[in-house]
Amino acid sequence: MKVKDVTPKGLACIAGGCPAIFKTDRGTYLIIGTNLDSARGLLSDRIGPNEVVIEVPAELVRSIKLI
Repeated sequence: MKVKDVTPKGLACIAGGCPAIFKTDRGTYLIIGTNLDSARGLLSDRIGPNEVVIEVPAELVRSIKLI
């Protein structure tokens, strides 16, 4: 799989540990955010065993429209 960093410049960071979004050559996106294991209880009927819930800034999600 090939990935391209499409994180908006205003949200990008150099050292890591920041939310980010990547576009893949498979027609999907990879999103880096904070893992919210605590949300599993709130969303248990929606989360599959191989899935995780992540939290990202709203600005990162809004940026998807620009891609």
